[in-house]
Amino acid sequence: MPNIFVFSLLILLSAACVSVPKNTHQTADRIATGVGPEDLLLDTISSDLPRILVSCMDHRLREAAPNGAIYAINLDQDSLFSYPLERTNEPDGHDFHPHGFDLIRRNGKAYLFVVSHDEKNAKHFVYKYEVQKNTMKFIAAYENALMNSPNTVVALRNGGFYTSIDQGKRGNKLALLFRAKTGSIVFCDEKGGWAKVASKLAYPNGLYITAKERYLYASTTRQHQIFKFGIKSDGNLISKEKVAKLAGGDNIRLDQNKELLIPSHPKIFKFVGHSKDSTKHSPSLVYSLNMNNGEKKVVYSNDGQQISASSTAISYKDYIFISQVYQPFILRIKKKK
Repeated sequence: MPNIFVFSLLILLSAACVSVPKNTHQTADRIATGVGPEDLLLDTISSDLPRILVSCMDHRLREAAPNGAIYAINLDQDSLFSYPLERTNEPDGHDFHPHGFDLIRRNGKAYLFVVSHDEKNAKHFVYKYEVQKNTMKFIAAYENALMNSPNTVVALRNGGFYTSIDQGKRGNKLALLFRAKTGSIVFCDEKGGWAKVASKLAYPNGLYITAKERYLYASTTRQHQIFKFGIKSDGNLISKEKVAKLAGGDNIRLDQNKELLIPSHPKIFKFVGHSKDSTKHSPSLVYSLNMNNGEKKVVYSNDGQQISASSTAISYKDYIFISQVYQPFILRIKKKK
């Protein structure tokens, strides 16, 4: 009888062999950023001109990483470059290692909600900042035992936010390898109330709330599914529904055509290799997902030479901007007609 661990590993290796389409774009523009530009969002509410915000942190260094930063890239300019926003009003010794984030307008002000990791002290937060043209002012910090390994955050217009908790125990490589359903989604009402509103998920990652805040979409990197939940008035989630099969899904953003843009990590073992060595490439895929019928199509594919471990994709006019987990740049590609 074969060793059960080896047998299980062979099954996992077989399941991880997701085919990668041929490269879609021969040319692309690099825009330099801070190290680890893991998340992107389109900002049309905190500044006079449209821009991209970029969440940057050195994910390879983890507890040894210096403070990260939020960068901005002004759009509608011939020459695109990034610059960090100044953070103000933070308490002394404030630790800032940004991961997923979300921007929302409330009462005429733009607020940025940011997942931040204090790996040295095994603490994890969602920070709230008021964002203006060149600055972001610290407003509040939220922490709870339920939020042991947060990945990203999405906020509601009238208060409250959701965070994806990717694992039951942070950094559990066996759980990641064997696709353990120890992840969850947590809701905070910003008034002291916390609740686990979804559970038994295998590495939940990206989140997206629909415009009228009726539904929450979630990608599960190791469950290879996109789920849709109904949102109740008290923040609870109901009616879990499978929308589409999508291997290795990461962050979720809304495209200008009202479909969802979702990058994926189709080769999980190559992703792990890239996380340890920047010279080892990890393929990048970006899908466009129709929310009405669950149909998906590839809008970008690369073997990892142009960009490895793509994590977020946003669109603006004729371009798609793609971020990655580790290297200090994002990519701009021309949309295919």
